Amino acid sequence: MKSNMANELNQTTEKLHKCQLLLASELKRLCEKHNIKYYMIAGTLLGAVRHKGFIPWDDDMDFAIMRCDYERFLKVCKAELGEDFILQEMFIDKNYALPMAKLLLKGTVLAEYTTVNNKALKGIYIDVFPFDSIPDSEALRKKHSRKIYILKYLFLAKQSYKFPKKGEYKKILIYALLKFASFFVTKSFLRNSLENELCRFKNEKTKKVAAIGGAYPYSKESVERQWFEESVELDFENIKLSAPKDYTKYLTYFYGDYMTPPPEDKRENRHNVVKLDFGKYNF
Repeated sequence: MKSNMANELNQTTEKLHKCQLLLASELKRLCEKHNIKYYMIAGTLLGAVRHKGFIPWDDDMDFAIMRCDYERFLKVCKAELGEDFILQEMFIDKNYALPMAKLLLKGTVLAEYTTVNNKALKGIYIDVFPFDSIPDSEALRKKHSRKIYILKYLFLAKQSYKFPKKGEYKKILIYALLKFASFFVTKSFLRNSLENELCRFKNEKTKKVAAIGGAYPYSKESVERQWFEESVELDFENIKLSAPKDYTKYLTYFYGDYMTPPPEDKRENRHNVVKLDFGKYNF
């Protein structure tokens, strides 16, 4: 019985990966056509280096684009995105509250624990993060981090995203307070305030940049700009995707001994998918 369940899960993950590759190929097409620098980051970059493709148990793909190019990327998507794809971003889908974009595969559904009560469009996706300049001063970074944390989670609470799980009593209390506070501000105010704060240092070439919408805290997401000044192409399954030339420094910073896979009991995805429909994509 366990073996059958494991095989079914593996088949589902493989189908999900094939859908995500379609999305990544569209990202690559648009960026290369318009000379937009993009980079694999996080587990996607780790997978490219260690597995030459997906980490077998991973269930998403993450990319980053410097803020100036990211804004151009959004305009290109609005004008030229293929008919099988949808751009999701908080100024387009007004029920979406994450400070980065997603490319969705039209006609599919993917709902996670955190998004099950949220009214934004749900589909199989890849994440595209803006890399934002953050202050060189540690004191300013702490102040910036606090402002963004408050705005980000107020907006998520306002949009009915779920975060605490049963038993996480401290988080449940904090989330309840944020949910209450969110009743006194509008979605539009939170959306604009968050975007303004993300872009506060947009015109400064600071030493560090951050994918502030990522899963890690602000401090962990803060990386050296110089790691991304040049790019290389790495094999990823049956295509090549762009990566920072200094990917060894980035991966060591995030994962330490990144070439050694974790123990089998730690090999799990983190997105807690509760609904998945591949639509016409029955590979």
